[in-house]
Parts: sequence; C-alpha cells; structure tokens
Amino acid sequence: MKVQSAFLTTTAAFAMILGACSSSPVVSSGTGGSSNTGGTTGIGGTTGTGGSSSGTGGTLSCPGGTACGGSVVGTWSVSSSCVTFSDTNLDITLAGVDPNTCKNVVVSGSLTVTGTFTANSNGTYTDGTTTSGTAQIKMPAGCLSFSATSTTCAKIGSPFGAGLGFDTNTCTDASGGGCDCTATVNHMGGLGWLTADPQTSGNYVASGNTLTNDTVTTYSYCVAGNQLTLTPTPASPMMKGTIVLQKSGTTGTGGTTGTGGTTGTGGTTGAGGRVGTGGATGTGGTSATGGAGGRAGTSGTGGMAGRGTGGSTGTAGTTGTAGTTGTAGTTGTGGSTTAAQGPCDIYAAAGQPCAAAYSMIRVLSKGYTGALYQVRSGSSSMNTGTGGTTKDIMSVGGFADTATQDTFCGTSTCTVSLLYDQTGNGNTLKTGSAGTTSGGTYSNTNDFESSATKKSLTVGGHHVYGLYMNAREGYRTALGVKGKNVPLGNVAEGIYELADGTHAGSACCWDFGNVSPDPTVYVTMNTLFLGTGFWGSGAGSGPWFMGDFEGGVWAGGTGASTVNNPSSPSMKVPYALGILHTPVGKYALRMADVSSATDLTTAYDGNIPSGKTWGNAGAIVLGVGGDNSNNSFGTFYEGAVTSGSPSNATDLLVMQNIQAAGYGK
Repeated sequence: MKVQSAFLTTTAAFAMILGACSSSPVVSSGTGGSSNTGGTTGIGGTTGTGGSSSGTGGTLSCPGGTACGGSVVGTWSVSSSCVTFSDTNLDITLAGVDPNTCKNVVVSGSLTVTGTFTANSNGTYTDGTTTSGTAQIKMPAGCLSFSATSTTCAKIGSPFGAGLGFDTNTCTDASGGGCDCTATVNHMGGLGWLTADPQTSGNYVASGNTLTNDTVTTYSYCVAGNQLTLTPTPASPMMKGTIVLQKSGTTGTGGTTGTGGTTGTGGTTGAGGRVGTGGATGTGGTSATGGAGGRAGTSGTGGMAGRGTGGSTGTAGTTGTAGTTGTAGTTGTGGSTTAAQGPCDIYAAAGQPCAAAYSMIRVLSKGYTGALYQVRSGSSSMNTGTGGTTKDIMSVGGFADTATQDTFCGTSTCTVSLLYDQTGNGNTLKTGSAGTTSGGTYSNTNDFESSATKKSLTVGGHHVYGLYMNAREGYRTALGVKGKNVPLGNVAEGIYELADGTHAGSACCWDFGNVSPDPTVYVTMNTLFLGTGFWGSGAGSGPWFMGDFEGGVWAGGTGASTVNNPSSPSMKVPYALGILHTPVGKYALRMADVSSATDLTTAYDGNIPSGKTWGNAGAIVLGVGGDNSNNSFGTFYEGAVTSGSPSNATDLLVMQNIQAAGYGK
C-alpha cells in the first residue's frame, strides 16, 4: 500500500512551499571590473582606457526545498533544476577498487536535469529525463592497487568513473601521488542521481515525504498544486538543491497569464471505416475413404408349384460380404518436443566436448532433458540465496518453459537460485562464496542471486529471460570442489559466451570460465572477460572481450596487461559473442555481433603472456573474478567451457547455430 500525504490547501502554506522549493541557482555577487574612462570629445580625442574585463566569480549555491509529500501520480515535466554534490570520502563501493587502500576520495560538482517523469497509479513509473553535469575528483595513490595488481591514472579514470555513474572521467598524475580527474555526467533515466545503472522504468513507492524508485533512488519531495519538487538523497555524495517539475497540461508559476485564443471549431466526425470482410473459412483435411459396402446376396428361387408332389423349398441366397473398413487418414505431425542441435553437439562432433554449459534461454545439447535453471520466490531475505520456495524450470521444444516460471513467480520477487550444467557432469552454479579483501569493496562477502525476470527477450518466437546481473551478484561451482571433467592444469581449453554488450560494467570482473575452487587462493585462471576494466582495452569505448588470467586483464599480446589492442572491436551490441581459445602456451580472442556477422573477428592469436602457464584449477565462475571481485555486471544468455581448444571453423558453426536460434526474433 502506498501512503501519501494530504495536499496543503491553505493559500499561505502554498505560497510558503513555492518559495521554499524554488530551484533557481543563487550566485554570490562577483567583484566587477573597473569602469572604462571615456576619451576626450573632439577631433583626435584620445581613446578611453578600458576597465579590467573580468571580475571575481561568485559561488554557485542551489536553494533547498521543503518536503511535504503528496500524490505524484501524473506526467511531470522538468521546469528547472539546480543540484550540487560534494564529498571528502566518496563511497567507492561500485568503482571496483580496494576500499582498504582507496580512502578519502574527494569529489565536487553540479547537475542539471531535463525531460519528463511519469508516475502511474499502479505504482509503476517511466523516467524520460536526462541528467548531465561535471565534477572534479581527487584520488589518493592507494586507489591504483587492487586485486593483486596495480594500474595507472590514465587507465583507472574511465572504469572508475563509469562504476560511479560518470559518463567520462579523465585522470592525470597528481603532484605528491594519486590522480586529479575531470568527470562528466550524461545519462538517460536515474533522475538526478549519480548511478552506473540508470533505470528508465520500474516501480515506485511514495511514502510520507519520500519517493523511492526501484528501492534504489530516493528523494525527499513535495507536491504543491501542479508542482513537484524533488531533492535526491543518496548517502554519498551529499546532494543539495532541487529539481522542479510541472504537471503536464498546467501552466507554470511565474510569467503573466497570456490572453486565451478563440475557441476552435470542432472537427467533423470522421466516417467509420468499413467493416472488414472475414477471411474465407479454411478447407478441412479430407477424411480417409471407407471401403465400399458389399452387395447383398440374391434371394433363392422358390420351388415350382406342382400338381402332385410339392416342389422342394428353394435354397436361400447367401448373405453378401460386408465391405472392408476404409483406412483412416494420417494425423498431422505436431511441434517438436525435443531440442535441435546445439553448440555442445557441434563441439562434441569436433572432438572438444563441453565440460560445463549453461543457459536460461535454450537447450545447448539435443540430448539434454534436465532443468535449465531454478528460480526462488518469496524469500524473506531478498536475493541472499535463502528462504522462500524454489522451482526447476524445464524446457519445452528446446526453450525455457517461462510460462511455468511466470505462474510460479506471479507478482513476487523471483531470483535465479541455480544454473544447471547441461553436459551431465553436474557442474551446477550457485551464488559465489566470499573471497579475498583486495578484490573490491564486497569481494570478501558472499554474492547475491540475480533477478529471474529483469531481462525479457524473444528468441525464435519464444518469450524467455536472460540472466541480468548487477554488481555483487555472481555464481560459482561448490566451494572447494573441482568440477567433473573440467580441464585441469596446463591443458587446452575453450570458452564461448553470448551476452548483452549494452549492459556491461567497468569494474572487476565480469568473468566466465575456469578458476580456483577456493576464492581466497590465487591461481593463473582462464576466463573470458566482458567490460572495460582497469587494464587492457580495444578500439572505441568498449566494452571488449578480453582474457582475465589473474594479475591483469589482457586484450592481446604477451606483455603487460595494460596495452591497447585496436584490433579488438567495441562490443556494445545486444547480442555479443565472445570466444577464448587457450591451447598450451597460446591464446586467441575472437568475437562477433551475431545480429549481422558472417564470420568472427580475430583480435589476437599468439603466445601466452610472459611468465604465465595455464593453471586451470577446475572450478567454474560466472559474473565475478577468481578472488570474488564482484563489482562489475552484465547479462548472460548462454555459454560453455570445452575440453580442448576448438578451431576457427568450429567457432563459425557455433555462431551460425546461435544465429539460427533466432535471438531477438
């Protein structure tokens, strides 16, 4: 139930609120330049000396508002905004750096908001606003060391800023150590907030004087007449000022009332369209023809009437044989109840069988008949992996049975509790366990389950759900257990993954692949990374598929992980396919946009990074790093780890199989 405050009704209260909620910026008076001294009048008079051109600038100050609650239902257009923010110990939780060494990050800046916001009476909203602004950030040197490695100011700027909600962030070396950074904000949705994952629609609750969108963005607010005033209230950075919105169709406060135009003449009533002619009834299939009925036997001829002895009784005619029953028509073939060939069938035929395979979308091997995943509903502890009730989601015709899932979940919050291994090896994924303290703010805590319904899409005409993962959400095989038939040691391996490149994080580390069974023990891991990150990079702005081999993330090459590889394309596309080959002593990175590609791009194919030896340790991870670095995010559709390194020809067959499945169709 939404609790809403009553409207203020008195004229005095209304005037007070409008004054308190004004968002016009106040700038303290600057010192003006000196006046020009005029030249003497007359012919050949001397030119007057100009006064100084610049005065001392004033300081931007955004007035606050008075919260009063009220009904927010309706469509509201931003009429003005003035918001400043600052902090001397910025919350760097989602930046993906080590909070033990990255302390006292200083930030200051300002924001403006434009656009519209609609709150519906059923508790849903649509956010059509754009938030923009600039900021200055100062980071200490400790922010450059994390996850058993280090980076530079030039490398940390973009991913650090993106994790906190900045569109760009350029950092240079500061005198005395650390980094000085200049950042910009520019995102749709997430009205007036610094957020890396702004939402353009969702659910809201208006209670008391607080408006909350999706349990994440909060505001103190006041509705006074046709005006809605919001103040964002994040814990860090502290924000001051207001965003003022006017209800759609109403006149804003201020200017003189215009003279109304003449009443327009009503348009003529349009003629009704013709009633459409119904399509002809389809002709039914022909029934099978029955056998012809047998002809009845002829009646026997009676004996002739004699004069003496009576004639003998005639023999009765034989009964005709009935005709044979006609053969019934054949029943039409129904839709297939089994899956078509999948990527794991292709790998098996090529001699590199899947060791572990997962998807919430479809069956990856035509012989697999088990559940694809398990969902949890009604957990009292939200997404911490406990409580509530669970249900396995099977497949129908090769695709997830989301009709059963939707019935089970209803309107309750549903999360993905298990991802089943489709190889039969039993390498099931569940929420990851706590790792080291150096992998980011929450790497030493257990991971959360992801939403089972956040990402809805259509594949081959089937309504399905992807695995939409936020920061702090990740999955791993059982703690301390090596997976069955998963590559171990310095042996060849392959990985393929299909993901949403438009929902990719900038921190460490959204990985899929082979890691240590114990997240507190470092090994030379073998995983495919999607994101931007603090190390390697490719062309454009990313995200990129790279190799996370621990102690760095490589876009290619044998040297340091901080190199740029212009041959690696940006993969900001809805259906991004990434492939990692790791034969002994070598690795290759290949990728494609499956919506349009006819082949894959090879970004790198060469020797392993210097000093590395493949140390496949036998556990499988999805969405976090080997040490449980869990500050990045992404959306997973399907993927597998193979025993052996597939060929480029096999990669192409897998890509074509994914395309044939019909993602987005």
